[in-house]
Amino acid sequence: MPPPYDETVAVLENRPLRGGHFLLSLYSPRQARAARAGQFAMVRLLGRSDVLLRRPMSIYDVKPLDVRGDPSIPGHRAADSPEGVSPSSALNAPAILQLLYKVVGRGTRLMSELKRGDEVGLLAPLGHGFFEEEYIERAKEADGVLHVAGGIGIAALLLPAGDLARAGVRQSLFFGGRTQQDLVGLDDFQPLVDRVVLATEDGSRGYHGYVTNPLEKYLEWNGEKKFLLMVCGPWAMLQAAVELAHRYGHACLVSMENRMGCALGVCLGCCIRVEGTGHGAYQRVCTEGPVFWAERVIWDREELPKT
Repeated sequence: MPPPYDETVAVLENRPLRGGHFLLSLYSPRQARAARAGQFAMVRLLGRSDVLLRRPMSIYDVKPLDVRGDPSIPGHRAADSPEGVSPSSALNAPAILQLLYKVVGRGTRLMSELKRGDEVGLLAPLGHGFFEEEYIERAKEADGVLHVAGGIGIAALLLPAGDLARAGVRQSLFFGGRTQQDLVGLDDFQPLVDRVVLATEDGSRGYHGYVTNPLEKYLEWNGEKKFLLMVCGPWAMLQAAVELAHRYGHACLVSMENRMGCALGVCLGCCIRVEGTGHGAYQRVCTEGPVFWAERVIWDREELPKT
């Protein structure tokens, strides 16, 4: 897996979506080309001494940028093309890295004020993603993949959905939020999946309640099938989805969203408890994760290390 790059990159767009969500597009060719499904990035706001820590965010998508250039992008010359890539093939080379985020505090509120031409510090790609060949082979062996997302957890699942669609795997998306304003990114997912099931806690769209309720009904109705679940969202939703996967005998991968300090495995602030003894009973979400096989994680919150 390529090492992360720590670079200052240009903002191409910071598009407001509904419900306080934004889609941030960054011109970052090296990081975009290196990114793999399930990895994440750390964003640093430049010139802000009052926001010291970087913000961890799942890499939502990567896209190509026309190599003819854009004079409004700092440092991007018309003759630029990715290293080792011919000008013609560079048209399809990933150069834009996208982050989907929601304003939840001071750091993300300041991020929402970014505009085209601004710059941010970006450390990416980070973490151990969805194991590429391993998860695609497991998905092909299953009767389909069920993506289960809660709120902004949807951001971790678009890249793997794209990988699986290109591999010809049948997929469904179970997506829940507090209100319909939390259900963002659906237009990007719908071309990749065969079924979309929505749920909101206030009943404003889809099933009224938690997304794990329609998920449980679906698993009951398809008791003879074996699925691969890929889950990202709040801890309680992760735990509920993992319990359903275990009860009905399905493989399950989880993408964790723990708080992070360094994202390089040094500060140990993102550790979770896993099966094992001694120091091997804890792993870092930033390096050994953020993706784990669900059966390895100890889900009892009381047994987790205090951070």
